[in-house]
Amino acid sequence: MISTYFQLGFTHILDLAGYDHMLFLLLLISGIKLNQRKELLGLITAFTLGHSIALALVTLYKPLIPSNLVEFLIPITILITGLQNLLSKSSTLKWKVSLTLFFGLIHGMGFASYLTALMPHNSSVWQPLLFFNLGVEAGQIVFAGLFISLMLLIPFTSKTTVQRIQNIISVIGVVISIFLAASNWPYL
Repeated sequence: MISTYFQLGFTHILDLAGYDHMLFLLLLISGIKLNQRKELLGLITAFTLGHSIALALVTLYKPLIPSNLVEFLIPITILITGLQNLLSKSSTLKWKVSLTLFFGLIHGMGFASYLTALMPHNSSVWQPLLFFNLGVEAGQIVFAGLFISLMLLIPFTSKTTVQRIQNIISVIGVVISIFLAASNWPYL
């Protein structure tokens, strides 16, 4: 049972059908330079903390907001992150971490609806919750590691190369998030 929930969390992050989570992570880490491990760790930890809190609250109690609104807000977090990458070159790490923590809460509500649908109704939620969350974290670490490994293959000739890559990824993320938000508009 424990390995099942770990695997569900791991594959939920890396499942191509759930590309919205990978896109959000990609936008978060795309502007981090390879020598900024502390910043990368801060952002991933803030996202982890946010979605862990939401996972626990929603799984143990009940949804905080309707799931159709959560499915709309997830692409909005992607849109805001992409726009922040494009428009705000001077955001402080503290601001990015705070925003990422808040966005983690929203993404966690999306994870929670997935997890609660899979759990037996009469079982204890603590072990599935813990191991699903650990699986999600492992998936995020693998994804971030793959992205960083790919970045190591690119011959960096200047500081602007990282900025160009972040801008390209951000524009793609903004466009995709607009389509996702429109298709998940909760008031249709």
